[in-house]
Order: sequence, then structure tokens, then C-alpha cells
Amino acid sequence: MKFLTTLFFLFAVFDGFGQSKSVKVQLLSTKKITGDTYVGKDTFGNHYTIKDQAFRKETATSEVNYKNIALGNIESIDLQNPLQIVLFYKRMNAVVLLDNQLNETIKINFSETNPELFPVSVRLSSQNKLWLYDQNSQKLGLYDYLKNHFQPITVNLESPITQCRSDYNYFYWTNSQNQLLASNIYGKISLLGTLPEFDQFELLTSNEILLKKGNILSLYDLTTKTSQIVPLPEKSIRSFCYKEQILAIFTGDEIRNYKIILP
Repeated sequence: MKFLTTLFFLFAVFDGFGQSKSVKVQLLSTKKITGDTYVGKDTFGNHYTIKDQAFRKETATSEVNYKNIALGNIESIDLQNPLQIVLFYKRMNAVVLLDNQLNETIKINFSETNPELFPVSVRLSSQNKLWLYDQNSQKLGLYDYLKNHFQPITVNLESPITQCRSDYNYFYWTNSQNQLLASNIYGKISLLGTLPEFDQFELLTSNEILLKKGNILSLYDLTTKTSQIVPLPEKSIRSFCYKEQILAIFTGDEIRNYKIILP
């Protein structure tokens, strides 16, 4: 009996070695979406879209929207804090902050308040500040929107920003060489690694990145420099977002929510 128990254990161990761990997904729900662009969802499960230049919030029971025709197209939206949403209008050099009902709380026209600035990336930081990358000085800094004051925190960035993400304490970005970098609020820059070609990226952990290229979504490991294709049935992926272990896929007319199980 002891021999059989030992033999069973050895078979189980070798079988485990033979199986490669892979990322898995589990479909949780689907939701019809009527928007031209899917922006993402917040921590309360509300979905945000853009349609006909209007920024829209869809809850389980209602829909509200914000539209500012004078400012034109929205360049980017930061949903990090659903009580303080940041809309960036690059062409008009302006930023609008909205509350959770999409009421305008603050509007900044940099051409009037800070004509020396030409922002190309603006996102929410902490303590009444915004992350701001100024193309004129080629520096990343913090903009105090109550004092209309910009404080650069980095030296000139050698390569322009292509895409960015952020939280209150860190600003993450990719450049034209597909390098992924991060800066803290004190301006200390870290090179996290170089990514494969991609259309969109989202940070999962400090070393795991979700990358979309065409209609393929993959999980890239910065440490091992390896990637795994995320097994999704969708033939068309317009965009995606990831929040609190839930992966939302926008197919063009609906959102498909998955629980993502990392290896």
C-alpha cells in the first residue's frame, strides 16, 4: 500500500510538471452598448461611452451625458475616480473635471491660464493636482488646478509619449520605442521594460501587462519577456478595459465581461 501511495504521488508530480500554466477567462455577463467608443467602467460597475461627441454614463437604471460642443472631440478620459472624472480636449488645450452626475465642476483653458503650456497628456493625480506632460518643455509635471500652477518634476523626456496610464502616485507611459516607463510624484523615472507591438495596453500587476494587437489580446510578462494569448471567443475586439480582476471586451455593440484567471 505504501508503494502504491508513493507511486501515485510521483505520477501526480510529473503530470503537474508536464502541464503549462496558462491564463483563463470565465464569461460573467454581456451588456448591449450603444456608443461609438467604449471608454471603460468605474469601481461601481457603471459603463462609459462616447457617442456624437457626448460623454455618457450608463448605470443599471439611468443614463446621463456631458457634451461641450465648443471644445470639440475628447482626446482622453480618466475614470480613476468616478467622483472626479477628467476629460482632456487636446485640440482646444482644455481640461474639464466632472462629478459623478457628469456635472462640470472645473474647466481649465490652458491657453488662457497657462499659455506657455501645451499639454499632450493629462490625468488625475492627488491633492488637487493633475499629471501633465507638456510638449513645449518636454517635461512631465504636476498641475495644481486650484492655483493654475504647473510644477515640472522630470528632466526632458528623450522620446515622446505614445500612451499613458496613471494612479494617484505613479504615471506610466510608453514611448516610440515601445518602452514602458513610470515616474513617481517626485520625478524618479524607472524603465519597466520594452513591450511587443500593441494598439492598447493595460497594467494588471507590476510586471504583467494586457496588450491588444488587432483582434488578439495577450498577457505579457515583463520579467520573463514572454506572452500568452488570452483565449477569447470574440472575433472582433474594438477595445477593452481591466478593473478589479474583471476584463471587459467591447465588440462594437456589446460589452462582454470576463473574470480573468492569471497563471
